[in-house]
Amino acid sequence: MSTDFNQNQTTDSPWNPFLPTKRDISRTEELAQKSPIVAGVLTFFLPLACMIYLNRGVNNLKILGYVFVTAFIVGIASYEGKASGKTQGIGNLVGLCGQVAIITENVKAVTLARKRLASQQS
Repeated sequence: MSTDFNQNQTTDSPWNPFLPTKRDISRTEELAQKSPIVAGVLTFFLPLACMIYLNRGVNNLKILGYVFVTAFIVGIASYEGKASGKTQGIGNLVGLCGQVAIITENVKAVTLARKRLASQQS
């Protein structure tokens, strides 16, 4: 999946946040000018600032939705009547996984845009 940089959202995968959207494909030159390191650092500290920096947020919001749903399901499955440290630890783990996924997706978007631009120019 990561070797094909011309990936497109297909009708059977509109909710896959790790595939570029049609807007990403049309904005290849703009995204390719951004730094993947800056995108990753901004996402780690200020995800909203990175959404503004990259001028894209749909895929980030998809991941955030998956994180909320997963945290909700885990919370229901591990509910013991009172708040326990176990539930909070699992919630923190789900949040950390979501943050890593968002960082990865933003860095990957810039990297794939650079590869698309290089292939268009050659």
